[in-house]
Amino acid sequence: MLATMRTIVEQVAQQPSLESALVVFVSQVKKAMRTECCSIYFADYSKDNFVLMATDGLNPGAVGQFRVGFTEGLVGLVAQREEPINLAYAKSHPRFVTSDLVQEDQYNAFLSVPIVHQRRVLGVIVVQQQAARVFSEDEESFLITLSAQLAPQLADAQLQTLLNQDGQSQRSTTLKGISGSPGIALGQAYVVLPKVDFSSVEMRKEPNKLKQKQLFFQAVAATHKEFSTLAASMQGHLPDEAVAVFEVYLQLLDAKSLGRDVELEIADGWCAKSALKRVIERLVQQFNAMQDPYIKERAVDVKDIGLRVLHHLLNTEKATKVYPDDTILVAHTLTPAMLAQVPKEKLKGVVSVHGAANSHASILTKAMSIPTVWGINDIPLLQFDQKELIVDAYAGRVYLCPSEALKQEYAQVQHHDAKLHDQFESEHHLEAKTADGKSIDLLLNAGLDLGSELNSARYCDGVGLYRTESWFMQKGTFPSQHEQEVWYRQVLSSYHPAPVTMRTLDIGGDKALDYFDIDEENPFLGWRGIRVSLDHPELFLDQLKAMIKANTGLGNLRIMLPMISDIGEVDDASALMERAYYELQQDAPDQFSYIDKPLVGVMIEVPSSMYLLKELAAKVDFCSVGSNDLTQYLLAVDRANSRVAGLFDPYHPAVLRALNSIAQQCQNANFPFSLCGELAGEPEGAVLLIAMGFDSLSMNFSSLHKVKWVIRRVGLAACEVLLHQCLAASSAKKVHRLVREFMLENHLGALLYTQKE
Repeated sequence: MLATMRTIVEQVAQQPSLESALVVFVSQVKKAMRTECCSIYFADYSKDNFVLMATDGLNPGAVGQFRVGFTEGLVGLVAQREEPINLAYAKSHPRFVTSDLVQEDQYNAFLSVPIVHQRRVLGVIVVQQQAARVFSEDEESFLITLSAQLAPQLADAQLQTLLNQDGQSQRSTTLKGISGSPGIALGQAYVVLPKVDFSSVEMRKEPNKLKQKQLFFQAVAATHKEFSTLAASMQGHLPDEAVAVFEVYLQLLDAKSLGRDVELEIADGWCAKSALKRVIERLVQQFNAMQDPYIKERAVDVKDIGLRVLHHLLNTEKATKVYPDDTILVAHTLTPAMLAQVPKEKLKGVVSVHGAANSHASILTKAMSIPTVWGINDIPLLQFDQKELIVDAYAGRVYLCPSEALKQEYAQVQHHDAKLHDQFESEHHLEAKTADGKSIDLLLNAGLDLGSELNSARYCDGVGLYRTESWFMQKGTFPSQHEQEVWYRQVLSSYHPAPVTMRTLDIGGDKALDYFDIDEENPFLGWRGIRVSLDHPELFLDQLKAMIKANTGLGNLRIMLPMISDIGEVDDASALMERAYYELQQDAPDQFSYIDKPLVGVMIEVPSSMYLLKELAAKVDFCSVGSNDLTQYLLAVDRANSRVAGLFDPYHPAVLRALNSIAQQCQNANFPFSLCGELAGEPEGAVLLIAMGFDSLSMNFSSLHKVKWVIRRVGLAACEVLLHQCLAASSAKKVHRLVREFMLENHLGALLYTQKE
């Protein structure tokens, strides 16, 4: 049955449309289960009912016409229970309903399973048979497994069909994701395609057939040249029969084969990309259907040729594309390089299909104050290209082709945001002090936006986290010790005399260097942070020496070690630091006869370090809590995985209790502590942290003035009452409700206004 299941999934995936995919599905399931009828219903949440989408056994005329309410019939019951129903004689069940339209009176046996994707019932699969019998456990398991495997595919196909319909009718479509950097963006989509694939291509028709033919011919010519060059370069290095493969490719590109079919599709009105997709997918399907293994293998060749032509097509289009003034960048997975390519004054928002709101790329968009939504439905990116979008990064929604009324509504929200921002800015020169006199140090998380952060020194009390790895990520090789020294000196001088806490190289997880690849199955539990530095002392010593030399005559450097999970790591790092001091004195005794030894601290982000605070206090000078990773590890949630991103919540009672415990332990051990995670930059989070005893908070510049504005309007005693309630709460949902009530009671509801439900 496993082979049958794979065949069905593959055949459904190859279909060009949702309708054809469903027709293939019901036909193949009916055949595989040797039954007499298979049907599939989709949920229509706008009308609270299920619609018959495809059938092999019921009246074909009922497809798209027959509907049954969410609470009606056996189909509704399966969806309500979210579990299979297996009946020998369905008509005897009290929930059975019939209709002359579907013509199912002849069937008795009934087996149905729900199609569930991301906790949402998409539809229901039904198989029926005339003979009254209970379907076997194997048959039931087969249908359940098939439903689970196909649910993501069907969800995507359903959404793509909706997008196509809405694009033609100019109706807006709402896509749900995860909120990243907060804010509202209205603009035009600019799609970045790092990996070319036909699944990204939107089926679209174009009236200018001549232009589309020219684009196709240019792409074919470029591909032809590419293959000719490859064949020439391989001549003499490979056997003649291997080089002959390129000749076959060139023949397939000829106008009499592939080219002719694509031209016919263009003549039918399809754009060049869509025409190519239709021809290649049709040919691949035909080759895959062949029994001869050699002929079947040619499907790979055809797809390879098609992708190369598509690549040149997209490059031709990209060469003529410019960034709109109101660019909303749309990517499969956002990278810092993609952000860097867009002129800052034009970048208004970001939409990333994959990734999550707590990834390091998301932290970068927060630092740049760019509204961002992560983890939306995995749909063809070119569905977005050059279309109007609204990014609601408060509610995690993206509106495609928004109506005028919707645009006006969100323009008002933007205006409200701007007024609030002006209020925050108006108090930037005042102290960060609670209404009852408690002073809080507000520090900066820096190192991401390398070009503009050095101008922010006058707004903060120093730098609580300087991410040195960001500079490494922008280089093509490891920077030399001298290069590092020059850069660190500039940073330390810009903030002098305020302290600057520089974190040593923290790569791994979702922070990669192009020139130092770390390929792991589970990178967040792998080789990262201090583990990499200790395994490569030559890199670590270079960085330490550069920091120490840069600090000469300034004395405002603090060094912080990331990802500490064991006391031995601190001992090993301290030994290398002493070695760096010694070698500097030996190499340049006149210059470094006396060295200002900076304070050294550790990040508390691995749960084990929470239980070593007493020992750590005896080894280092301070600690800083990295709440992002600590939350990830406590809740066992990969913060870069969009499938579980909704489970990542720093307001989870377990996380709050852990943070409170850290604060109490540090106070008891007289161990200076702070927090440099994203939680510190959220007004609600800052309120709770202050109540715990954190009087030093480090955050992105975009959050600095907002947090200060809130701190000046709350009293420490009231914050402590709120903290007591939150620590006693049993769920994150209850914590969020308590915090929201607190904000309203303290006349801070304006901050909640833009967070649309």
